[in-house]
Formats: sequence, C-alpha cells, structure tokens
Amino acid sequence: MFNAVKPWLAGSIALLLALAVALPAVAEWNAGLEAYNKRDYATAVKEFEDVTKTNPDYAGGYYMLGLSQRSAGNLSPALASLRKAIELDPENASYKVGLGQGLLQAGQYQESYTTLKGVNIASMDAKHRSNYALLFSQAATKTNRNGEAIQVLNTQIKSDSSNARLYQALGVAENANGNDPAAFAAFKKAYDLNPKETAAGGNAVKAGIASARRASAAQKDQYYSQTAQVAEKLAANSPTFDHKLLAGEAYLGAGNYPKAVGWFDQAKADQPQNALVYYYLGQCHTSMNQLNTAISDLQTALKMGPSGKLRTQIHNQMGYAYDKKKDYAKAAQSYEAAGNSAKKAEMLKKGEMQQDNQAADAERADFERKLKGLELQIQELEAIGEVEEANELRKQLEELKKAL
Repeated sequence: MFNAVKPWLAGSIALLLALAVALPAVAEWNAGLEAYNKRDYATAVKEFEDVTKTNPDYAGGYYMLGLSQRSAGNLSPALASLRKAIELDPENASYKVGLGQGLLQAGQYQESYTTLKGVNIASMDAKHRSNYALLFSQAATKTNRNGEAIQVLNTQIKSDSSNARLYQALGVAENANGNDPAAFAAFKKAYDLNPKETAAGGNAVKAGIASARRASAAQKDQYYSQTAQVAEKLAANSPTFDHKLLAGEAYLGAGNYPKAVGWFDQAKADQPQNALVYYYLGQCHTSMNQLNTAISDLQTALKMGPSGKLRTQIHNQMGYAYDKKKDYAKAAQSYEAAGNSAKKAEMLKKGEMQQDNQAADAERADFERKLKGLELQIQELEAIGEVEEANELRKQLEELKKAL
C-alpha cells in the first residue's frame, strides 16, 4: 500500500488565494480575510457569510466562504458555496481548483476530476501549476485515469524538476498503473530530493522490491541492490520498526543475509513478539545453512499464533529447512501443516528412498565384513600350508567381490 499525496496540505491555499479576483474593500471582507489568515475559521465563516448577504452576486464572497467552511471541516456547505462561486463566475480557474480540492477531501473523485479537467493549466501563473498538477493527478488516479495523471505530472516535472511532491505523486500514479519500475524511479527521486519525506522513501523500497521480484535474473540483482541502498538510508534516518523491517527485506532479497539479519534483529528488539520478524530471520538462517537456528526462529514465530498466509509461509519455510537437514519426516509434517500436499508427498518419497538407502548401506557393510572374514581365513590357511584350501576360498572370495 503506497502513501498517496495530500496536496491540500502544502501550497494549494496560496494557489487558491492568488488566483482569486480582486476583492471588495468592505469591513466584513477584510475581517474575514484576517481571520482566515489567522486560521480562525469559525470567525472567517461568519464574516464571509455577511459578505455574501451584502453582495449576493459576488462570486469571490462565496469562494472565500467555501474555503473557510472547508478549513473548518464543514465540507458539505463548503462545496455548496464553491459551486455557487463557479455558477456566478464560470471561467475563474481558482474557483474550479477550490471546488476540485474540496471534492477530493469529500471523496467525490469523479466530480473532482471533471471540475479540475476544466481548468486550463496554461492560463495559470507558472508558480501555481505544480499544485494544480498534484490535485489533478490525485483526482485522475482515484478515477482510474492513471495515464492522464502521469502525463500531467511528467509535463510539469519538466519545468519543476526539483519538486519532490511531483515525483511522489508520479510514483503513486505509476504504481496504480502497474508499472513498478517507473514507480520505483519516481519514489526514489522524490526521496533523494527530500530525505525528510519518509513516505516517499518507504514507497520507493516497496516498489523496488516489487520490481525485483518481477524482474529477469539479470535485472533482479540490480533492483535489489538499489533498493537496499534506499532502505538503509531510510532506516538510518528514520529508525522505525517498519523501516528496519523494509531494510531487512531489501537485503534479504539482495542475498546479503548477514546485513538482513542485522536489520531484522534491530526490528525484533522493537517488537519482540512479531511473528513476521522471526519468519524473515528463519529465511535468512536457512539461506546461510544455519538450519537449527532457522528452525528455532520459525518455531518461535509459530508460538506467537500467526494466522492466514503468514502461518502457511512459516510452515512451508520450516519444511524447506527440514528438507535441507534431510529430516524428511518432520519436513513432511511441516508441509502438511502448510496444506502443501505436493511437497508432503515429495518428502515422504524422499524418506522412503532414505530408508531404502540406509538398508542397502547396512547390507553392504555386512557383506563387506563377510569378505574381510574370508580374507582372514585365507591368510590363516596359507600360513599353515593349506594352499589348496586357501585357493578354493580365494575363488569364492573373487566371485563374491564381483557380486558386490
């Protein structure tokens, strides 16, 4: 699950205010604007309501009333006020942007898309286009128009290439479009531009791991290596449990098991009762051929009562570890607990072959002891001069060796 952009939290208010038309110099207006700038939204709502009563045909009054109502958390009346502003002045871009933003917050994505689609971005002041692109891309992505979101964001990135929020939004759109490599590149760029944006870093690691899992053998190592670098930077800068876990996952995928164990151990220190951590440790120790440790990790994970997919994965991993130990009976039990009938049957067959081989080895060892006994008898006969009997036994010995 990737973190979506929330553009209304950064910059869009300035965009909406800057795009507004010239406002009437009335006491209520000035008082409302002052209260709005101080984030005293209740007072702002009251003052702008007075503006609309005094100037019922003034679109700007309804616009600022809508912004104030929305900021106060009153979305339904805010949308009504913003629609009224557009009704009075249909060509004003700021009013459409304000309504589109409010509709996004209200979860009315289709109408938000339609409203924002009607804004001519080329007619806007260049410094406000990035905020518009962020709003539009979210509306487009939410209505499964990922291609449109990607196009608008890529166009805006050409003129605002250092804006981390644009790359973060592009990553969300590319992820929604099913393009993990492009999402990874966008999220990674966003995090490189702003290392404080940990959501972008986490999204980059998730997209990088997804890209690696789907990549060819040649590209797999490259994706895991790049992802591990991002993950380590993220976990070092923001050492949360989730970030340590992501770093461990990335290094596990990259095949650097000692590094992975190091990060999983740190995650375990934060959440010692987390079954997922022990499952990952079990994977690492299995790959390092530390099979007893791996089985201990996996048994600990099971004691924590995991359910569903994770429980199945733990049993499968334990089956694999027991298989490597050649303990096929326990491997079969683990695969049975995982519901993996095919692997259970395979382990049972391996167990039968192992028993047959052990029986054959025991029979061979017994036969070889008999041969050595005959050789000793031959030597004793030769020592006392019973050459003819010794030769007869030697012929039997040679026949037995051929049979062996």
